[in-house]
Amino acid sequence: MKITQFSLIASLSLACLFGASATHAEVPQALAGKQVKIVVPQTAAGASDSLARVMAQELTKRWGIPVIVENRPGAGGNIGSDTVAKSTPDGTTWLMSYSGTHSINPSLYKNMPFDTARDLAPIGSLATLPFVMVISPSLPINNFAEFVAYAKANPGKVNIASSGNGSVAHLLDNMMDSAAGIKTTHVPYKGVAGSLTDVMSGQVQGTFASAPSVMGQIKSGQVKAIAASATKRSAALPELPTFAEAGYPVLAIDSWFAFFVSSATPVAIRNEIHAELNKVLQDPAVIAQFESKGAAPMVTSLDQFQTIVDKDMQQWGKAVRDSGAKID
Repeated sequence: MKITQFSLIASLSLACLFGASATHAEVPQALAGKQVKIVVPQTAAGASDSLARVMAQELTKRWGIPVIVENRPGAGGNIGSDTVAKSTPDGTTWLMSYSGTHSINPSLYKNMPFDTARDLAPIGSLATLPFVMVISPSLPINNFAEFVAYAKANPGKVNIASSGNGSVAHLLDNMMDSAAGIKTTHVPYKGVAGSLTDVMSGQVQGTFASAPSVMGQIKSGQVKAIAASATKRSAALPELPTFAEAGYPVLAIDSWFAFFVSSATPVAIRNEIHAELNKVLQDPAVIAQFESKGAAPMVTSLDQFQTIVDKDMQQWGKAVRDSGAKID
């Protein structure tokens, strides 16, 4: 049977039509024809920003609507988070949060502009990733056991940088000192970039940083990675042992990243978005992008994730209180 030119064109046109429909079919009904804004409450190029942009690009392609990233840093993430907490509750404004900002700030800041537990609700967990302890390449140290021995031989003389008072890096440093029976000196910076620069130059001896923030420096040899705060090894850093493997299970902590919206957003909208996000996180191409950054996709139900959030807020809250850190 011959296929006429008209029927071929018609067939191709229908294929394109249905192909386009399939591409856009998964857009949640509440978001159809709208624009989604993902607020990242940190500067560009960090872990939150990096993962948010992977998702924004993928969702724009799948849903056929604009999904944009807006960086709104300041006050340890509170400025951007407050924007989302007080946004129109229609599902179009998302917060890219992570366990540090979400779980630490309520205990760290004396005057919060919003109530984290009351005003923000999750729409989907995204990923977990390790915080990596890195040291200056000039130190004669190749693993965490050697670092502990070095710190014990030089009490108070080993400077550990952080991205600020009460940050994940600061609290991990405190927990490390307590667990290993050592005394390091905390040196707070305004962000991870400055701390990494001084670790590379040897001005300070080490720091903790999220895997995406420090992956390039590890691969290039500008810093040495000696342990990871996580429950299992990262696919991107398979040779790097966890603190638990080094004998310090108290530091076996998975840092999570997730999307939140204003808690006034109807549950039906939150559930619909969550279902579609979980589909995206199971796409092999997305998994590969996450893993290249040192992150592992985190697929949970909203109830499961809320349990994790509640537990982390208690755990990190205690760490803040134990550290004595406070910001007015």
